[in-house]
Amino acid sequence: MPATIVQEIDPKINYPRLNELSTELTQFLTRLEALYIDAVAGFELVRSRVVSDQETVRNLLEGTECDSEEFQNGRLFSYDLIFKGDFCGSDLHRVSQGEVKTRNQPGGSNYIMLGRLCIVALSDYWNDYLRRQYVIAKGQLDPTESNDEIVKERLKEHGSFDLWGDLSKIRNAIVHNAGVGNSKLKSCRLIRWFKESDAIDITPAVFQAILFAVYRFRNQLHNEQFPKSHIRISRT
Repeated sequence: MPATIVQEIDPKINYPRLNELSTELTQFLTRLEALYIDAVAGFELVRSRVVSDQETVRNLLEGTECDSEEFQNGRLFSYDLIFKGDFCGSDLHRVSQGEVKTRNQPGGSNYIMLGRLCIVALSDYWNDYLRRQYVIAKGQLDPTESNDEIVKERLKEHGSFDLWGDLSKIRNAIVHNAGVGNSKLKSCRLIRWFKESDAIDITPAVFQAILFAVYRFRNQLHNEQFPKSHIRISRT
């Protein structure tokens, strides 16, 4: 009995475009991940440099009233310790060394702000670009459609996923509720770490888990570029 592979090609679907969107999402995730890792490395570089400078100064002033972490933390921080020359308005930045150490330690405000910014970037990439392009490529929305109600209906029907819906709710709490969980989080289906009144603190572990989830969506998108196929066995 000879067998043949039959592809179920849907004429409405733009399969090459789905491949392009998968590649674009991969590139975006790579850039976002690189930004996150580079920034975290920078946080540690700044923190460790301040700690090292404080240890050097304390050794020089051993036995004096200046030989204490409390005193050193009160000293003014300068980016001259790290960068030579002008650096994006660093002369206007006036904080203590203690503040710099605190904000750059794991769980500090820099980590929190970075994580939140990355979640907002992810959600905006989906809602402002990828979602509509995906629905168009699936043949469910005319690319020239200008009626907002029709667009909204098609996006809801053909471009709704639990992951992106949860990220949108978390983004809403970050942007519109000062980074504190609101009632919208009650309807999250996959990302259920945060509850109403919780601080939306995106730790490195949380960000990694979310990033892996988006990569899994990317894999799904990648697979959709291939028409469904099945084996047909002919009886002779």
